[in-house]
Amino acid sequence: MERKRLSQQWEDRLKRAGYEAHLAERQYKAVDPENRLVIASLERHWEEKLTQLQEAQEAYERFRQTPPPSGLTPQLREQFQHISERLPELWSELSNIQKKELLRCLISCVILKREKPDTVEVKIVWISGHYSVVYAKPPIHRQRDVTDYDKMVERISTLWQEGLNDEQIAKQLTGEGIRTAHSLSVRPDAVLKIRCHHGWHLVRWQIRNALEYQGYLTVRGLAARLGVSTAWVYNHIYDGTIGLGYLTRRSQAKVYLIQNDPKLLEQLQQHALRKRHTKGGI
Repeated sequence: MERKRLSQQWEDRLKRAGYEAHLAERQYKAVDPENRLVIASLERHWEEKLTQLQEAQEAYERFRQTPPPSGLTPQLREQFQHISERLPELWSELSNIQKKELLRCLISCVILKREKPDTVEVKIVWISGHYSVVYAKPPIHRQRDVTDYDKMVERISTLWQEGLNDEQIAKQLTGEGIRTAHSLSVRPDAVLKIRCHHGWHLVRWQIRNALEYQGYLTVRGLAARLGVSTAWVYNHIYDGTIGLGYLTRRSQAKVYLIQNDPKLLEQLQQHALRKRHTKGGI
């Protein structure tokens, strides 16, 4: 039935193209030969219609030479009598052409509704009157239009404070089902962009330029407290004078923080004084 319908459409197209070419010819032959501008225009129009007729004839011939899709075997035809029960099982046995033809017979219409910028509701109405609803996630232009964008920003903030890097945060967010504007997953560069927008990339420099941070002394702060250079402080970290028990390191900032411990400060002050006496200053 489908083949017959398509064949009829081609025949109607050929008739229409033939009629338009014949009409263009009559208009050309009926014009006054003295009117050169009009006759030139009608001649071009006639040539265009002849070209369209030839193209339609060639396309129709290709259609006729294309073999029709293979029919169903008697076994499949018998199984299709109980299609509602057997369709999942039969689906893998069908060719792509047969699948398309079957869906055309089963689907009455498809209704699309964009509920949110990044979500499209697809309602498939079947010939029985029942319908199925699925949701598609098309790419969108703006990251802020992604559903739960604020939640993503909040999660990035939390994970960043916990010490995860961009790659680890992106992997964690993807595993939680969070997406970006152009992908169903989260890429590290998307995390970086959001961090930069909120100024979270400045944590390292804020700590390094500060004298204290969250109750700890920075290297710069300890050097100022002791009246020594930051190089002196780093040397005593590396040689173990400032023990690991007094140190902590923020993985995001990659800087050392030293406990503001009076006992440690007194010990380091004595080291600094001895250094001044032996070398005449620091």
